[in-house]
Amino acid sequence: MIKKYLLLFLALAVVGCGSIPQQSSIKEGANLGAVSVGSIVRVIASSPEPGMSPEEIVSGFLNASASSDNDFKIAREYLIPELQNIWQPTQEINVYEGQGRLNSLQENTVVFSAPLYSTIDSKSRLTLSEPNAQLIQEFNLIQVNNEWRINLKNDNLLISKVDLNRSFTSYPLWFPDNSLKTFVPDHVVLPRSMTGNATRLMQLLLGGPGENLMGGVNTAFPIGTTLAINSVPVSSGLATVSLNEAALGAEPFMRELISAQIVKTLSSVQEISAVRINVGSQPLTVPNTPIRQNISLWDKFSPDFGRTNDALAIADGKIVRLTADLVEPITNPYFNSENWFAAVENREKNVLAGVNVDRTRLVVETANMNGVKRSSVSGQGLRVPKTDVYGAVWVTGINQVSVIQNNKLLNVSISEVDKQNIIDVIPSPDGVRVAIILNTVYGSELRLGTIVRDEQSIQINFLRKVVRDGFSVNSATWQDEITLLYLDSSVDPANIYAVDTFTGLSKILYSQSGATNIAGVTKKPLLLTLVTDIILERVSGNWIERGELTNATYPG
Repeated sequence: MIKKYLLLFLALAVVGCGSIPQQSSIKEGANLGAVSVGSIVRVIASSPEPGMSPEEIVSGFLNASASSDNDFKIAREYLIPELQNIWQPTQEINVYEGQGRLNSLQENTVVFSAPLYSTIDSKSRLTLSEPNAQLIQEFNLIQVNNEWRINLKNDNLLISKVDLNRSFTSYPLWFPDNSLKTFVPDHVVLPRSMTGNATRLMQLLLGGPGENLMGGVNTAFPIGTTLAINSVPVSSGLATVSLNEAALGAEPFMRELISAQIVKTLSSVQEISAVRINVGSQPLTVPNTPIRQNISLWDKFSPDFGRTNDALAIADGKIVRLTADLVEPITNPYFNSENWFAAVENREKNVLAGVNVDRTRLVVETANMNGVKRSSVSGQGLRVPKTDVYGAVWVTGINQVSVIQNNKLLNVSISEVDKQNIIDVIPSPDGVRVAIILNTVYGSELRLGTIVRDEQSIQINFLRKVVRDGFSVNSATWQDEITLLYLDSSVDPANIYAVDTFTGLSKILYSQSGATNIAGVTKKPLLLTLVTDIILERVSGNWIERGELTNATYPG
């Protein structure tokens, strides 16, 4: 089975690393592509040769750093003997791109410089760098038996973006949101050639979420839960996880969550098709759950579970539903009595919201056993509204981000951002992360934030970059829990991009003249609104006109 979360660009070939040039630029490789089952790329590292100059030693070390075989065995050979066994390359990884250069300051000092693409911390979390960030590292060399060797001052690894894509893999750890309703992915980056990635993933999972998700997610593991055996063996596709007795303190439902966290996390490892969870040597008892668990058992916790609604759109000011073959007016007397700019509903179809035609008012209608209630909020230049998994309705306007949930207008604050610079806010399918289109010094770009909520307020924290160099974003939609689609209308035809929100890797999917708004979701057609007030639907590789319609939306 093709694994959705693999980061690498792989091929059935053996490739070698070229040397890093002195006084010249480093050439870039290809962008990431699709992963083929059973495919592999191996980076062939070369040991140091007698008589190499300091520049050649540093160049060889940087090239060998792309190979994690046997815990970076070849790269260690370029270090002084005292460091070879204690160097911890994955304590910090600096990923560079574009041009790189080696310069000698003196006979035993070589400086490497290149644009910095991203960093990976000691907990294996990746952070994209700002576009103008630079990597500069000084290498000091010492002669050992008349041969130059590197005396590293820091436990870190320098690797090109191309080699990272060849030699490392991205895996999601899964954590429940604070309501325990849905799971949220937290990606880590691990060396592909290292054995024991299943063990490392379990260690990271038990260590809790990364800083970027703090306050937005939880964990089902009782305090003190660790691996009873510090290994996760995999045999014939079955991974066996042995927890200590602290896990027995979990109540039945929390044991379901424990199982889901473990199974969803380990199932991203290509060799694993099922998981057995023990406490010591005995199976952990989980209600109505087999000993041998696979990922399909826990689909109900997927962020995209239940995102199956047809899209809503606007036809002559009225709200309609776009089924596979028909454009059907909704049956709601209140909303049918007015004209609307855009509308959206939640997954359960008991929340319907619309922005009026002059874009000055959002109306939210909530239906439950106590009847129907409506709430509203006013503004200027209100954009297309969105819903999240909790049934909250989000709308962005001029100097405004508003959220209505359970007929309450929540107080919304966003760390380190002035609301006048916010173009749009798009909650993710898990309801914990949120994409923000933001005006910055570079243009309009995507940022990702973490939602911390209570009954009265929403706080968006930990804003971080999504795309390294996309600065003309005017509309975006979550296709699934990992992938954002965004529209760049700064050129004609407009470009539609797909971006992996954890690696920052993006690619152009389509180009279409006059596109102004985009709506998409897994297993449903991609919909584009054009300036001519026509909606296009992507069907079997072609754009099909659905009629004179505008501003399609899917539930969040």
